[in-house]
Amino acid sequence: MGNCSSLDAEGKPSTKSSSSSSSSSHVKRAGFSGSDPTLEHDIYISYCPDNCLGGSAFTSRYQDPNHIAAALSRTFKPWVASVCLGPKPSGDFYEDRALHLQKVKVFVALISPEYSQNDQCKMEYQFALLSLKKPVLPVIIAPGDISSTIQAYIDQDGRIPFKMESPVGSEGEFQERMEYLADAIKKMINTVNTERETSRLQHLTIDGAGEGPPSYEQAVEQEQARLGQNIRDRVPQVGDHVIAHWQQHSYFTATIVRFIKSTMKFEIRWDDQDESGRFPDLTMVALNKVPDWREVTVGSRVFFPQGSYCGQEGVRTGGMRYHEGVVTRTEPCSGNRLRCFGHHLKGGSDGKWVTYKDYNYNFTCFSDDLRVAANPYNVTHAYSNM
Repeated sequence: MGNCSSLDAEGKPSTKSSSSSSSSSHVKRAGFSGSDPTLEHDIYISYCPDNCLGGSAFTSRYQDPNHIAAALSRTFKPWVASVCLGPKPSGDFYEDRALHLQKVKVFVALISPEYSQNDQCKMEYQFALLSLKKPVLPVIIAPGDISSTIQAYIDQDGRIPFKMESPVGSEGEFQERMEYLADAIKKMINTVNTERETSRLQHLTIDGAGEGPPSYEQAVEQEQARLGQNIRDRVPQVGDHVIAHWQQHSYFTATIVRFIKSTMKFEIRWDDQDESGRFPDLTMVALNKVPDWREVTVGSRVFFPQGSYCGQEGVRTGGMRYHEGVVTRTEPCSGNRLRCFGHHLKGGSDGKWVTYKDYNYNFTCFSDDLRVAANPYNVTHAYSNM
């Protein structure tokens, strides 16, 4: 944990030191049963900035996320970062998006090879699908290989992607595709409304005669409360046991003391009572609990156990050593258990110590033994009222 001057046998260091996008105004929307004039935004458009005009992977205005968003704004009220946050987002990067994502009815992911390799995009997709359980419409906007992580989420959800990566020859052809896309989104929104109404009518109160089902607004609040609990269950809370980063890309067990919102870091207390490196970034902390099997996919960034370190009498106890890795293959076992194969994400060139006993570039273990880093969208959403 900080820089070290020497290392004890199979241990932590024995001494340490502290250490221009286009925008559009919303046009009056065509009427359909999904329209809700009280809703600020009804769809969330997730995209990679590299695909926008001026981005490194820009190919055509017909695949430009901002051009697509402008076309969809004729029918919907889309939340899109380039318009709703402006070129320089104010406030917290994750919190702004998480709070708006909670309110919308459909998450529209404009997927490209660049999108599928972008960590922010992958975390946003995971947050929408697994934490908020939003209906997700994957839209393939550019040809090329899609990362295994995004592909795994698409496969888990089972929804056939809307494909528009083939070349578009004219604005008329583009608008025709947008009409088909809008129809697909309308059907999803109508399904959301129908399910909410069905749930509302089934939820009759049993306390007090004459009381009817909750209002639509109350049903939405109840739904958000359930999802809020789902998110909190995925977020390290004060007192929770975690795996956290110390130094040289090594991870050890600790307990959460507090979350510091201004710096997006946790304060932790190491199990071995070490006093250094106690403020890891939130993306370098994972709940010490068996992860949701859907979060462990090919391409997932995980923390895996490999090797242990010795304690020093009167100084600290020993423990298990964890490392950052990536899953390259999985095999189903009984129940929702997986056998996972992968390798280290960091090596000697990254400053990682790789000469400890039991070091192996590759790892094989069950999904039960892996830990998954906290998703910043989950964390900032759970702590948004601080």
